[in-house]
Amino acid sequence: MARMIPPVMNSYRYDGEREIALRLQNDPMTENWSVLHSLDIADHRSQVAGECDFIIIIPGKGVLCIEVKGCRSLKVEGGLWYYGTKSQGDKRGPFKQASENMHSIRKYLLRKRPDLSKVVFWSAVIFPYITFSKSSPEWHDWQVIDARDYIARPVSQLFLNVIDHARKLLTESPTAKWFSLKSNEPEGDQSDIIVDILRPAFEFYESPAARRRQLDEQLKQYTGEQFIALDAMQANPRVVFNGPAGTGKTLLAIESARRAVQQKKKVLFLCYNKFIARWIKTQFIESGCQDMTVRTLHSHMLSSCRAKPPVSDDGRFWTDVLPDMAIESLLLGTEKENEQYEVMIVDEAQDILRAEYLDFLDLCLAGGIAAGIWCMFGDFVYQQIYTAANIQLKKFLQERCINTPVYNLAVNCRNTPRIAAYAPLLGGLSPDYRKILREDDNVKPELIFFKDNQQQKEKLSNLLTRFREKEKFKGTEIIILSPSSSNCCAGSLPPPWRDRVKPFSLESKGGHIRYCTIHSFKGLEAPVVVVTDLNKIMDTESRNLLYIAVTRSLSRLVLLIHDSVRTDLRKLLGVD
Repeated sequence: MARMIPPVMNSYRYDGEREIALRLQNDPMTENWSVLHSLDIADHRSQVAGECDFIIIIPGKGVLCIEVKGCRSLKVEGGLWYYGTKSQGDKRGPFKQASENMHSIRKYLLRKRPDLSKVVFWSAVIFPYITFSKSSPEWHDWQVIDARDYIARPVSQLFLNVIDHARKLLTESPTAKWFSLKSNEPEGDQSDIIVDILRPAFEFYESPAARRRQLDEQLKQYTGEQFIALDAMQANPRVVFNGPAGTGKTLLAIESARRAVQQKKKVLFLCYNKFIARWIKTQFIESGCQDMTVRTLHSHMLSSCRAKPPVSDDGRFWTDVLPDMAIESLLLGTEKENEQYEVMIVDEAQDILRAEYLDFLDLCLAGGIAAGIWCMFGDFVYQQIYTAANIQLKKFLQERCINTPVYNLAVNCRNTPRIAAYAPLLGGLSPDYRKILREDDNVKPELIFFKDNQQQKEKLSNLLTRFREKEKFKGTEIIILSPSSSNCCAGSLPPPWRDRVKPFSLESKGGHIRYCTIHSFKGLEAPVVVVTDLNKIMDTESRNLLYIAVTRSLSRLVLLIHDSVRTDLRKLLGVD
């Protein structure tokens, strides 16, 4: 069985070439042969550029350059060759074309490796669909393979016949004293050397600086396009912006707060995730817009009542005890800090829809939720993963702020099209995004399967090596996410990654790769997202987490999946 380069059969443009490639690949006598298809020749002997249909490297024999003419009819008239229904004739003819290709390739090869000068190079022409019985001094009869031979004999015999005749001719030629019939070149690793020179394997990666610059420009441009949503709703004092992951909700929330500060309003910016709160605060500081309060919901409650969280808690402190303490403090109104805000912006609003939380916010805002000025941004369908929130958006609107408009965001400005496609497939997003703003970068998300945790660690280590050493991503550009906070793969990697991978923090120093739970990274994003420990994917919670994880990625997405859920994954992806 021959080694085909490239191995993909759909790259063979014509039926004749495809059939020959299949026969070469499946012929047991072509073992150890190397076959290059459709080699472009930039430095052609007589043209600006040329192309050779097949280059067949036969160990111990030589190299054949094959021209395929898959026409169903052929006419030669006035020195011009007419193939099939083509009206324009070719003055060179297939034999001269094959010969010139062969000499051009040999010249290029010897310029690189003069020590290969004794390797036999020859050419031949195949007519797989017609009988060709014409003789001419321009070619040897044994250089012709027509439909009769092609049907009757294996391709290995046909090509060996050509190269054997060529070797015999060279032996008898007084001008080819360099050749000996006993020569068995190409031998040893010479075949691989020829392949590497004619069709080298290589990888080039976009420079890290160029990649980061382009990504920053794209995100700035596409998120800016989303500001039309704020412009459309600016006349409304209260608005809910509802949209799936990647639609720019957090950046819209930041812009909404910035506009309010410019109007000299006292602004409260709240979110649920402490990492998002720190990141947002950094964005305001860097832009010189610091005249507002930016906190998580719970940190604002703690500040309002001057409380400290307990050392241990069953969860009730955050959902019941703390809200009661904060509300009581606001009602007493003894602290200057408890003065009401003129504008309230809430990001991750789906996670604060709980009666106790809403009662607290009602007291924080002048006019309250029913009559105050506020904007809430959230994914009220797919990212409500915290159990504290127990009120649906519809009920919130009916009971707390009737007639408040809801602006639905449906344009993805974060993910590339191939990554965004995983939101409906794996995460169940429905309806799908109306539009993807970023262009396709032709990089597919990767699915890597593992049989046990040890193998998962090995594959994750190899993956990190590739991203850091080959693709030159910074450590801070890579995040490893897991659905579980305990026994996550990234927390127990072998050296050298054990010291290079650290728990997630926005203040990461030293260029470490970071890891955390999917919950903790909700609302954030990274150029490279690797999701590990995927041992189940079909239940609702798993799909919600998977949806959040895959939509964090800006450029690269890799999922490490246990073999046991391979069938479930195929169902979600719609693969039979």
